Amino acid sequence: MILKSIALTALTTAVCAVGLPGVATALPEPQKAQETIAWGTCDRPADMPVADGVQCGTLTVPVDWAKPESGAVALRAYRWKAAGPSKTKGTILNFPSGPGETGDIAFATLRKSLPGYDLIALDPRGVGASGPLSCATDKALKIPYVPPMDRRTFHALKENQRSFWSTCTTNPAGLKHHLDAYSNARDAEALRKAMHLDRINVYGFSYGTLIAERYLGLYGDHVNGSVLEGVMNPAQSRREFVTSAAHGMEAIFDRFKKWCEEEAACALHGKDVVSAFRKAQKKADEGHIPGSLITTPWSSVAVTRYFELTASKGFKDAADGLKKLSEGKNPMPGDEETGQDQIPKTYPYADPIVCSDFDLSVKNVGQARRDLTATRKAAPVLGFSTNSNNYTSICLAGPHPAKKSDKAVTSRSAHPTMLLSNTLDPATPLTWVNSVARQLGHKAIEVRTDKVGHGGGLDNPETKRKVVAYMSQANRTGR
Repeated sequence: MILKSIALTALTTAVCAVGLPGVATALPEPQKAQETIAWGTCDRPADMPVADGVQCGTLTVPVDWAKPESGAVALRAYRWKAAGPSKTKGTILNFPSGPGETGDIAFATLRKSLPGYDLIALDPRGVGASGPLSCATDKALKIPYVPPMDRRTFHALKENQRSFWSTCTTNPAGLKHHLDAYSNARDAEALRKAMHLDRINVYGFSYGTLIAERYLGLYGDHVNGSVLEGVMNPAQSRREFVTSAAHGMEAIFDRFKKWCEEEAACALHGKDVVSAFRKAQKKADEGHIPGSLITTPWSSVAVTRYFELTASKGFKDAADGLKKLSEGKNPMPGDEETGQDQIPKTYPYADPIVCSDFDLSVKNVGQARRDLTATRKAAPVLGFSTNSNNYTSICLAGPHPAKKSDKAVTSRSAHPTMLLSNTLDPATPLTWVNSVARQLGHKAIEVRTDKVGHGGGLDNPETKRKVVAYMSQANRTGR
């Protein structure tokens, strides 16, 4: 799951970064999808180019896999064939991050780190050219990162969310109720069949790991190697989801604080970092900081959000910004110049897809208060993870979680799954990958990279070496 923000195309680029059908084995296999795909050039906008050599096609699948006759949806498919004789290494099916990223998002990284493999992918349901989910901008901007703690404001949030979800559309319309990871996994199996591939490999990053996990549980007998990076854990409650994320962010703040104590490059070096953070929050709540954080007015919550977004990219930038905030200055000048006429009425907004896979809706103000008490205990300074807490507000209306969406991760592959994680990850904390490793048992291989940030494990030479060796072994011994 990427560190997300409401990033309106007309305003700014994103700063960083769950009553559907059951999943029992009795559900129909994806055998009614088309038998072949016609490949050609990719008709994407100029500001979203695909790499040279990447081809696009269309895969038509049922909107509802439990009722294949109820309608169909056209999904965007990608392939990037390896050049030269080395392409006999096999095929990697990519499950992209997000929700919201297109299927080819990791192609360049995979080609660089694992050359010689054919690469294939789909734009997930509700994303890119696969019936994108679009929602009303004004209502999306009203969704708070942390649900309100008083009854009147909480009731207003519930009303906004009911209205908000009614503005969200897909093409076809029924697709908005079938955006879950199980449906996406069945789509991926249809892609494998349409490409006449007996054996494949799997790579998933961030939210893509959730789809990859469901694919391994349903169709893993077709998988040789599988690498999941920035791992999602489906088998957790809402409270576990928000508290584990808060604890993970607090660990990043602790590392940041220590760095500031030791490094003169920190703008807060020699100062009380926690006091500076609190001072910034106080000034924000008192209205003493001009402008906004990507359309969000400055507040104590926005200050926490700012730290999440910047610390994962570099401690120096985070320190510079917090210093300015503590002085009542906006570290992101220019945001306040955005006019209302620049804001589109609707825009692609994939975050509600998470509600198809996790039961995260906070049902009442009492739950909201208890959640906040728990996250503050887990994160005494930051108080919460805005990245994760935001979903408890988003999911108040819909879509509803798929049946058995909280099922533990399993794999039908004869090979273990390699789980890549960073020691300090702001989006998918270490506790999530540890839990998935326990769920997989002997079918898990954990590889940890000592770094702050979300993803990027393949940039580490030792991590890359282990992945390359694992994939080579899996494909040598694959049936």
